[in-house]
Amino acid sequence: MKQDDLTRIKHVGLSRMRLFNDIRITTIKQLSEMPLEKLAAIKSIGDHYAKLIKNSVNDYYEGKKKNLPQEDASAKEIKSTRVNRDLQKKIKRLNKNLYRVNEQLKPLWEKKYLILYIEFRKRSAKLKSRLEALDKIHKDIPEKVKNKLIKKANKLIINLKQVGKKPKKKKYKKITIEIRSFSSSLRDILH
Repeated sequence: MKQDDLTRIKHVGLSRMRLFNDIRITTIKQLSEMPLEKLAAIKSIGDHYAKLIKNSVNDYYEGKKKNLPQEDASAKEIKSTRVNRDLQKKIKRLNKNLYRVNEQLKPLWEKKYLILYIEFRKRSAKLKSRLEALDKIHKDIPEKVKNKLIKKANKLIINLKQVGKKPKKKKYKKITIEIRSFSSSLRDILH
């Protein structure tokens, strides 16, 4: 029979484990099935420690049950929950990055970037409103679509991270195109 490390049970040290092994109790299951009176009758255990060991065995099994996933939760439900959580994280992260990029790309009195900045602000505001709408209905969206959205969001997040502090026409145009593309894919999903 398989042998457990009985020292995982509170009040069972190496000497008690050897004592249990001598009387052919090698698993925690055998220890839990042993009647309290028989456990108390073992030399050097007694009533007090027998109760403590039984309670520890019960606590051990209850702790194991809590760590196991619920039986009624299927693999699909678990995966769906993970995808929903990932999508919510991406939405939150996108909002943060849009705010940061907005702060970094402010033209600060440079008129040549003002039109590009206004276009960027318009697109990012539209994207934020669509992200809010998506956050409200994300549970009704099919999982394949959610996975595609997560991939697109990752791509946009990477591009937003690459934006530096100095405004340049190329940066404005590139980010605006990326935001427009992601925003239009959200529009198709929401409608």
